[in-house]
Amino acid sequence: MKNIEVSDEVYDTLKKLTTDFHQSPNDVLAAMLNLSAADMGASEPLIAYMLGTEFRAKFTDADKYLAILGWTATRHASDFNEFIISLTNGPSGRRYLGLSREAIVEQCQHNQARQIPGTHYWAIMNIDTPTKRRFLSRVLEFIGYREEIIDFVCGAIGVRRSIPRSGRLAISGG
Repeated sequence: MKNIEVSDEVYDTLKKLTTDFHQSPNDVLAAMLNLSAADMGASEPLIAYMLGTEFRAKFTDADKYLAILGWTATRHASDFNEFIISLTNGPSGRRYLGLSREAIVEQCQHNQARQIPGTHYWAIMNIDTPTKRRFLSRVLEFIGYREEIIDFVCGAIGVRRSIPRSGRLAISGG
């Protein structure tokens, strides 16, 4: 086993992930490096997806938002569809998801819509980051995710990963 030094910020984030999901720091780092995604996926597949290479390659908040919606829609198809139907049949207001681009744009011609990857659904995109988080929270809650999972997922939207100079890994051999 090797030792590494990390910044306080990196350590605090790593500690939070290990506490919330009952994993060792080694498990979280291995998942981030795609070394044990299968093991992690057995306990919480959404978290495993977000720690995997595909999701980590998403740079913009919009791409992360769509990726989470796409993953959720494909793995919880009936619940996701039921959620969209509940929005359609609910009180009039802004529609964040729709069955077509037109369903979103018809409310307001200024709405921007993008198709959710891997699905036939569309999402409104000209909403701010806090609204994306709140709406994503509603979707995940409707499907039945636990609060700590929802907090982790929503926390990934709007996070900028900057590496401070003190964040370099110092590996001591042995």
